[in-house]
Amino acid sequence: MKKNVWAKMLSLVLVLTCVIGLAACGKDGGSSAAGTYNFQTIDMGGITMDMEQLADTLGEAADQIKMALVLKEDGSFSLDAAAVDENMSMEGTWEEKGGNIELTSEGSTISCTLKDGVLTISEEGIVMTFKK
Repeated sequence: MKKNVWAKMLSLVLVLTCVIGLAACGKDGGSSAAGTYNFQTIDMGGITMDMEQLADTLGEAADQIKMALVLKEDGSFSLDAAAVDENMSMEGTWEEKGGNIELTSEGSTISCTLKDGVLTISEEGIVMTFKK
């Protein structure tokens, strides 16, 4: 029982750590990149989980865990995450540069790849994908 609780907490902390590390930069009027991207997968240490698997690991129903990144036409973004009675929202700016998306929030910038409607964020060994 105690091991299961720690596994849930570790999974949640890793997901939220990656989400907190996200950011966005600049303005990009009318970009085709603008839109809503929903969480698809997370890869941590060679283990890849989709929403169903992540929810199962946390002992929650998949519909209780939500993560969406919204790139707005005005160059701003919002990231909303809800998991296991924890809600988090982050805002910043974004800019499209040479096929990549730069997200900036709270002075921190991260470059993401965007291909075929899939936004991939890779930071500190954690890779997350979001699909438009």
